Amino acid sequence: MKAKRVLVFTKRALFQFRHDKRTFAFILAVPLLMILIFGYTFSGEVQNVSVVFVSEDTGVNSTQFPLFPHKDFNLSDKIFKNIDREVLNLKVEQDFENARRQVENREAWALIYIPGNFTNEFLSAASGVGNGSKITVYLDGSNPTITGAVLSALGEAVKKAVEEISGPNLTQKSPVGLERNYIYGSEDTKFIDYFAPGVMSFAVMMVTTILTIILFVNERRNGTLQRIMATPAKAEEVVLGYALAFGIICLLQSCVIMLTGILLFGITIKGNVLLAFAVFFIIGVGHQGMGILLSSGAKNELQAIQFIPFIIFPSVLLSGLFWPVESIPEVLQPISYFVPLRYGIDAERSIMVRGLGIGDVWLEICVLLAFAAITLAGSTMLLRRKE
Repeated sequence: MKAKRVLVFTKRALFQFRHDKRTFAFILAVPLLMILIFGYTFSGEVQNVSVVFVSEDTGVNSTQFPLFPHKDFNLSDKIFKNIDREVLNLKVEQDFENARRQVENREAWALIYIPGNFTNEFLSAASGVGNGSKITVYLDGSNPTITGAVLSALGEAVKKAVEEISGPNLTQKSPVGLERNYIYGSEDTKFIDYFAPGVMSFAVMMVTTILTIILFVNERRNGTLQRIMATPAKAEEVVLGYALAFGIICLLQSCVIMLTGILLFGITIKGNVLLAFAVFFIIGVGHQGMGILLSSGAKNELQAIQFIPFIIFPSVLLSGLFWPVESIPEVLQPISYFVPLRYGIDAERSIMVRGLGIGDVWLEICVLLAFAAITLAGSTMLLRRKE
């Protein structure tokens, strides 16, 4: 082996990028995009979880309790002040029913409810009378990670509040109990139950988009698409034909993933399976249209592959696949509204994990339908113009 020949091939490989500025930019831009998005979104901790806080606790004049000579004592106020605001994004509500509806409507992950006699029961138990006080937490338990973060932050706040007024030993005399009520999910909900709908939606999006881009670029290079358009077939017929084909492929993919999840990992599906498949179909059709649009910007398979990171990374990190959207930095949250996969994942989780119906996920479905209509219309116009 001669080093001179090796260097010749090295030089040849590097110099070919002089004529392909897009590929050279791709080499530099993708690592930069990865570190920026991963760095901003993966802080490693759950943060900014939306929680509603309702307290009916009126407090007491604690001079009647020898252990607590302070006046106008309110334990719920101390607990509220000790809750970690980086973990829980608290919204104070006065009306319990309104607060509960926010959890039912998926506007908040939990409701922390403190009853009116909370402080009095706590002080009575500390003085040797009664069984202590209790906080009730109403949970959207569809995401066990979020549930754990809410309970952990609340438990830590209770512990700090009690220690502040009487020292750590009091917690042994008068514990503050936490009662869990699950509006969605249960204690048995596993992370795979929450993760599976996101993975299925992502798989449908990724395979459909990538296959469509590569397929159309290949057909243009081989002249197949030009020959098809030379026949009486119309552009919209071609686009809808491909959309239907990829929609069926998406359904097959979803069946495989769903059966694997059920048989191997024991995931449970609480909602309507047919509605879940319908959403997968719409996700696939919309991204098939986007694949056709993107294929127009590539002359060969190498250039087609360069689109993939710009589709996958935002979809993975900004759609709520791993973490709730509200947990990503605020500066990136507005961008997530333009990621179609976000609406697909939200709809699938509401159907499969929470057991909701079409009346609860109609908004997400409408957004996906609009996305599909726009991309298919754009694809049709593109085919008419270019072929």
